[in-house]
Amino acid sequence: MINIFPLSLLLTAKGSDVVIEVKAGDTYDGKLELLDKFMNAKLTNVKHTSKDGNSFHGIKELLIKGNSIKYFRLNPDAEKKAQEEAEIYEQQQQQKQQKQNEQKQQRKAQNQKSRGKSYPQKQPQQRR
Repeated sequence: MINIFPLSLLLTAKGSDVVIEVKAGDTYDGKLELLDKFMNAKLTNVKHTSKDGNSFHGIKELLIKGNSIKYFRLNPDAEKKAQEEAEIYEQQQQQKQQKQNEQKQQRKAQNQKSRGKSYPQKQPQQRR
């Protein structure tokens, strides 16, 4: 099982439809355009629903601060995409680690070869 971090999962949801509920209870349904490391989210073509569910508004563009977000509801495809990207990343890391290990073994073998060589001894210099 490969671990998927929450921010990585959210970043893969860029460009797809999401529902965000804020701490005040209102919900915003729209297309996730931008997301930063603080989970500030920019949505477009947003449908705002009030906490009581009685009022609805259409908003062209909206920025929601990350510290006011209660939860994200993502498209199920976003999780699959995040899983695939995490697997690719894991494979790349394994390949990188293998390459580093091979290079380390090669350097170790070269050092052992160089230690086995005999170098000409320096002749002591005579003092006048």
